[in-house]
Amino acid sequence: MDGTVRVLHVDDDPDFRELTAQLLEREDDRITVSTASDPTEGRERLAAEEFDCIVSDFDMPGESGLAFLETIRADYPDLPFILFTGKGSEEVASDAISAGVTDYLQKAVGSEQYELLANRIDTAVDQYRTARELERQNDLFEKAERIGNVGAWEYDIVSGTTYVSDEVLRIHGLDPGTRLPPEESMSYYHPDDRDTLQRGFRRAIESGRPYDLELRMRGADGTQRWVRTRGEPQSEDGDIVRIRGILQDITEPKRREKKLKRQNARLEEFAHVVSHDIRNPLQAARDQLKLARESGDPDAFTRAEEALARIETIVANILTLARHGRAVDETEPVQLAAVAREAWNTVETEGITLSIDTTVELAADPERLRQLLENLFRNAVEHGEGIENVRVGEIQTLFTATRADGDTTNGFYVADDGVGIPDDIRDDVFGSGFTTVPERTGFGLSIVAQIAEAHGWETTVTDSLAGGARFEFTEQPAGGPK
Repeated sequence: MDGTVRVLHVDDDPDFRELTAQLLEREDDRITVSTASDPTEGRERLAAEEFDCIVSDFDMPGESGLAFLETIRADYPDLPFILFTGKGSEEVASDAISAGVTDYLQKAVGSEQYELLANRIDTAVDQYRTARELERQNDLFEKAERIGNVGAWEYDIVSGTTYVSDEVLRIHGLDPGTRLPPEESMSYYHPDDRDTLQRGFRRAIESGRPYDLELRMRGADGTQRWVRTRGEPQSEDGDIVRIRGILQDITEPKRREKKLKRQNARLEEFAHVVSHDIRNPLQAARDQLKLARESGDPDAFTRAEEALARIETIVANILTLARHGRAVDETEPVQLAAVAREAWNTVETEGITLSIDTTVELAADPERLRQLLENLFRNAVEHGEGIENVRVGEIQTLFTATRADGDTTNGFYVADDGVGIPDDIRDDVFGSGFTTVPERTGFGLSIVAQIAEAHGWETTVTDSLAGGARFEFTEQPAGGPK
């Protein structure tokens, strides 16, 4: 794009080639002309050098100008090609147009024809360069969209029409070229977030205020995402005529943010355990050892050993939290029923029965899933007064409309028929060290929550149909709850 226009002139007449080169370069100082005596030499020059335009004679021995054009279009589909010929019949012009020449000009005596040819060359090359620059910019735009997971959209208020880029469609889980009107796009957002988006959009139209929102979305392919959507009103003559904006997939940043928060929360939990849960039994052990030294009471040694054993248990639980709280990087298909039976066989269930009402297959880490179920079963045995049965089943989603085929399982549950968990402590049961039994460490359900979170599952506790406790595990929205 240095301004020079490099022209290859192909003609079998050497005197005419020389004359054409001189007159073109005199007419336009941007033009530099290289010549070839026939199409074969022309192809060789094209392979060795870069040109902006080809000017070719039509009637040449052995191979016509149109045949020459056909041989180079496979490698140079858009390179300007001007047929400059002494034959000016309508048939030749028609064949030239059909063959895809850029322009057609008849040779004539006088410098005016070369001025006209120079103008035709300039016009063709400018259009060619503009098209290539636009293509390059579009290619860069598409690559930037993919790299940044960001697409562009526009809504014309006057006509009610919408334009969305292919990346916007990909974020929606749709194929490029799919029609996506605004009302259909709205249906992909989480029901709790739709009013927020609608208010922002209406405000942009009515008052000209832009919006910048982070919302949850479920794509047509079933993938849950976090997206950032921005809208900027555009005005003409004082009236808002369109809204332009971007849609960006921010799922991964949200996940990293959530992971960092989880790590910070875990550090705080560990700090609490070290400063409180371990300090108490450690002080008890010191007091009992001091008493044993002063009085020789053998029971003091026993109580000191018990305090140290409790510290050992707490440390083991901390290590378990650290291990199971890590994000699950690799999963495999796991039959929930089979893992539940394995977990049940490792727990002293004291006559309680297990019922399994599921054939669901989960994507999970089987070892951590078994640990989750073991802790739930153990919690039921240790805390569940009057429990006779523990049930494992799947949670079915009730769809009023669906865009995806296949299994509608939304998660699974573990429920019992005991007395349940009081409402006032349900928000606390998953906290590290929380227990209603003083001799327990209170880490069992905390480990359950950590394992679930590492899988991307949301954990809730509610009442079972039998009146006991029911722990539910459902898929979290991408990036976690809002």
